[in-house]
Amino acid sequence: MVTVGLGVLMFTFVIVSLVFVLLAARRSLVATGDVTIVINDDPNNTLQTMAGGTLLGTLATNKIFIPSACGGKGTCGVCTVKVNDGGGAILPTELSHVSRGEAREGVRLSCQVKVKQDMKIEVPPEVFSVQKWTCKVRSNHNVATFIKELVLELPVGENVPFRAGGYIQIECPPGVVPYRDFQIEDEYRTDWDKFDLWRYTSTVEEPVVRAYSMANYPEEKGVITL
Repeated sequence: MVTVGLGVLMFTFVIVSLVFVLLAARRSLVATGDVTIVINDDPNNTLQTMAGGTLLGTLATNKIFIPSACGGKGTCGVCTVKVNDGGGAILPTELSHVSRGEAREGVRLSCQVKVKQDMKIEVPPEVFSVQKWTCKVRSNHNVATFIKELVLELPVGENVPFRAGGYIQIECPPGVVPYRDFQIEDEYRTDWDKFDLWRYTSTVEEPVVRAYSMANYPEEKGVITL
């Protein structure tokens, strides 16, 4: 009994010690608390936010939307900003998109920069005019076996000035959609039956951001065609 008691006591002591070690490591390695982000050296564009997220996500939370064609995965190299202070060392994942000369000037991929301390950054002035809308799906017809034309209806009075090569980012909420619920035009159903695609289910557990090129004609108003 004494041996069992000592064993249980030692086991408990080891577990408690490991918990304290983990808490101490978390306190020293994981950023917490409030930080200040000064944008373009403008006191009117200063953010007070919680540490811990990516710079891309933090800016988006504060309605400053940096373009990111890959949705923040670090693969497109589009979400560049200039970090003048507080960004830490550039990561190897960034160097495939940021040249050494750009890195010396503070250019970073905002999706790879963690907000850990007060920061000073520069962003293009035009990002302040980027807007985020909740849109209604007007139609989603097949134009080929596995290709759809998605038409989104903008809020009343809103328009997107179309330019060749323009794209938008879509944020899709979590959800579960069985493929059998998809509306597929009759001329394409044969291939869907052949591969028995109806057996699959689309499961999205967290918001997903994707970039798509716009297919509007220049004078089209009130909708976005993808």
